[in-house]
Amino acid sequence: MERRDFIRTAAGATLGAVAADSVLTTEGSAAPAKPKGKYHIRYAPHLTILSDQKRPDYLTIPQRLELIAEHGFDAVEYNSLYQHPFNEIEEIRKKMDSLGIEMGIFVCNPDGWTDAGVVNPKHHEKFLQQVRRAIEIHKIIGNRSVTTLTGMAVPGMSRSVARANIVDGFKKAADLLATTKLRLVVEPLNHLDHPGFYMTHADELYEVIDRVSSPNVRMLFDLYHLQITQGNLINSFRQCVKLVGYIQSGDVPGRKEPGTGEVNYRNVLKAIYDAGYTDILGMEHGTSLPGRAGVLKMFEAYKQADAW
Repeated sequence: MERRDFIRTAAGATLGAVAADSVLTTEGSAAPAKPKGKYHIRYAPHLTILSDQKRPDYLTIPQRLELIAEHGFDAVEYNSLYQHPFNEIEEIRKKMDSLGIEMGIFVCNPDGWTDAGVVNPKHHEKFLQQVRRAIEIHKIIGNRSVTTLTGMAVPGMSRSVARANIVDGFKKAADLLATTKLRLVVEPLNHLDHPGFYMTHADELYEVIDRVSSPNVRMLFDLYHLQITQGNLINSFRQCVKLVGYIQSGDVPGRKEPGTGEVNYRNVLKAIYDAGYTDILGMEHGTSLPGRAGVLKMFEAYKQADAW
């Protein structure tokens, strides 16, 4: 997840010339097979790259997708997709299909910070309303995973009661998802950037997901957050891999591309690959340089981290 203020904002980037740039394909058609040998893992840049309209290197969404595909990536993620109307999501899907790109994740319950989490049972109905909208978006964009927030801890509520509430909320969501190919991927956030957030550790989240017992509810193993909260990323991932549905990255400190902080990303990524993970890894972080130069440096950092 990105910072709270980003999640709350509506999508800032306009579609620009999406329709003009789109190549129509059969709805629901599978993306072309990814060329072998480029990357061991399916990395997904975030679709907010180069989205600052005040900069000369601003790109429309279709142009960003083209740049991403040009550098060998076959997936993207976009937290704010939920904020777009369905017709714009349809145009994004058409452009992605034309480039052989798959959507990784977007945020399922953007109001999970306030009144659409699952820690507090009073918020369950709004949470389920947002799950329903995520399902409708899934039918258009064809993603397999969607980021889900547990919400903030409730003052005075014990952790055991909160866990029971979370399990109950996710079981209700799993019932809605049972006939779909979409899964909630639940994300633990770190306690420094997000004080008061309930779910911060992988082992506790593992217990919750195991109790939900649904293939439609899995863990989002965010390497940035978990490095801050608990470290020991490789061993922790190996223990959790059975229930991991999605991964996100970001170096510590700074939340920038691999090579800018303390995490040995080459070793971590190889361990993830060796553990049998075959799904998407989202590049949910900033860049150490501004603008296009920073994006290209980020792309190169993943090529280097993936070179084993």
